[in-house]
Amino acid sequence: MIAISRKYKAVSIPIVIACGGLLIMLSIIFYALIYGDFFKEGAALVDMAWGMVTLVDLYLGLLLFSFWIMWREDNKVVAFAWSLLVLLLGNMLSCVYIIKAVYDAEGNMMKFWLGERTTIK
Repeated sequence: MIAISRKYKAVSIPIVIACGGLLIMLSIIFYALIYGDFFKEGAALVDMAWGMVTLVDLYLGLLLFSFWIMWREDNKVVAFAWSLLVLLLGNMLSCVYIIKAVYDAEGNMMKFWLGERTTIK
C-alpha cells in the first residue's frame, strides 16, 4: 500500500476520484470507439428531448468548470488552453486538470481551490 504523507491526506480523495474518473472515461471512450457509430448515435441523441437535456447539462457543467480554471490559473493563455481542451474533450480532461491542481497545491486545499489567489492583495 502506498503511504500518503499527512500533508497530502486532505487532497487524496480528489486524486482518487479524478484518477478513477479518468480511467472510467478512457475505458468508455475506447468502448464507444470500437462498438459505436458516432454520427448515427449522436444524431439520435440530439433528436431526443432528454438527449438534448443531457448535452446542455454536460456543457453547462464543463463551462462552469472552465470558469474555475480561469479563476485559479495566473497565466490566462494556459487557462484558456485548459478551458478549450475541457470543452472539447469533456470530463476526461477535467479529471486530468484536477490531478494537476492537486499536485500544484502541494497538500494545501486552499491553494487547490484558489490557485495562487490564496492571499488577498
